[in-house]
Amino acid sequence: MFEQLKQTANQLGRMRKEHLINQSGSTADDSLDKVRSGQSYLYMSQGMDSEVFEVRFKERVSGSNLTEAIRYALMRFPYINTRLIELDGDFYIVQNPVAMVAHPTKSLGKLGSLHTNEHLVEVTYHKNSAYFAFHHALCDGRGTKPFIETVIYYYCQRFYHSNAQAEGIRLKDTPLLPNETADAFWEFYDYDDSKDFPTFSRDAYEIPESKPNDDINDYRFEITIPQSDYMAVAKANNATPVILLSYAISQTIAKLFPDFDKPINANIATDMRAALGYENTFKNTVKSMILPYTKDDTSKTFKEIATNYRTYLNQQKDIDFCKKEANGIIGLYNKLDEAPSFEEKQKLLAFMENIHLNTYTISYIGQFILNENEQYIDSIHLYSAGTIGLSINMICASGKFTIDVKQNFPEDTYVKPFLETLAELGITNAQVSDSIPFTTPKDGLRNRN
Repeated sequence: MFEQLKQTANQLGRMRKEHLINQSGSTADDSLDKVRSGQSYLYMSQGMDSEVFEVRFKERVSGSNLTEAIRYALMRFPYINTRLIELDGDFYIVQNPVAMVAHPTKSLGKLGSLHTNEHLVEVTYHKNSAYFAFHHALCDGRGTKPFIETVIYYYCQRFYHSNAQAEGIRLKDTPLLPNETADAFWEFYDYDDSKDFPTFSRDAYEIPESKPNDDINDYRFEITIPQSDYMAVAKANNATPVILLSYAISQTIAKLFPDFDKPINANIATDMRAALGYENTFKNTVKSMILPYTKDDTSKTFKEIATNYRTYLNQQKDIDFCKKEANGIIGLYNKLDEAPSFEEKQKLLAFMENIHLNTYTISYIGQFILNENEQYIDSIHLYSAGTIGLSINMICASGKFTIDVKQNFPEDTYVKPFLETLAELGITNAQVSDSIPFTTPKDGLRNRN
């Protein structure tokens, strides 16, 4: 009798899930909206760390005005107010019936859990900071950025009575853009396979700290540089912001370890939106590009290296090359879709638990669109826990570049000589924080061992 009741309950639960999955998706008009491009982030044995944008205002944050700004923004971004439903190990995006509000706390909740009302994006605030935590399974940093820009716009309108221009801001009464909720990783792409595609080795130099340790904290250093100073040096040397950053970090490592016997690789996180024809999608399109620094580069000028780096990046942004790489990802996802359960999918992706890219990683989100509202914001940061070794995030906002150096050790081993490298290049106005210990929670999508 008990087994029969249990079976009936399971059947009813399954029917309810199927009903919800067929009822909505990223928007109220979608259905069967299976997580595809972000699914590799769903099967980690301990869950996925939250990614956090911290918007640091110059004045204390008003919770009521922030909540109202979120409400306005969600009229334009319905896919932010969603949750995930698991069925046979697959996850589907559905609309969340619980409204998002800004909670007055510095402690972040487990995304996807009951603590966050199953939301995959959570907004909290403490003193002058508003925190936007998001789950990588739903979107990447550039997919989240327009939502944050819209929240900031409406918040400043309410709190400061701002009359800032709305250019570049997606307002609450504007429609979704073409393919904004589409996924770029369903169908294989045709591409010109006769091209000579670039080959950059991932067998790179490993810094001594690139190994797990028992420290429960991660650490970060915040570095701020005037935008005008940073761009003046970049332009004078034919460099982009990310090329300047990768060069300075790599040169710093080369100075610290002059006997490096493998290329010092900067692994640049970038997205394939434009290359794949999904410029507007909020969903994940992330891939990694490599900028190597070799022994030969130690005798070259920054301008020479920057010019080479431009070539390397253009080669790795080539449309056909991106489509080739996307096809590899699609092939993996197809195999994942064939696995019949969460546990089987987790086994297929077990290799991702130990992926580590030597020598270090960089993520540059770009410039936030704030218009005149930049006067109210001190800086914007991006960080997450789980770094092994060295990882750098960079954002441009309010007339400055903000660099968050994330690491699994508290010392300024790389930060101090990095600032010296910047000074040698002509950037002398950089400000740096003390070492900041921090953690970000793993998701709470399901119970894990």
